[in-house]
Amino acid sequence: MKVNFYATLRAIVGQKTVEIDLNHGATIEELIHEIVKQYPALREQLLDEQGNLQGHIHVFVNGRDVYYLEQEHQTPLKAEDKIDIFPPVGGG
Repeated sequence: MKVNFYATLRAIVGQKTVEIDLNHGATIEELIHEIVKQYPALREQLLDEQGNLQGHIHVFVNGRDVYYLEQEHQTPLKAEDKIDIFPPVGGG
């Protein structure tokens, strides 16, 4: 599945889009842990001390924020899903 990174996360990964192979029906949580496994420098950006997704990181599946999906981080994914991961955005 294709995963797009934005802003500071893109700089850490070194590219905009990466392909991540997961088993059919893997969850968003499993995807995040696989990303951290392949890109260890993202661990402190994406996960808290308990290994949960940081609250300020926004993950979108097909344009929908996972926090608004019925199963949130336990939502099963399909190979054709488009994943976008955004760091916190500041402005003023």
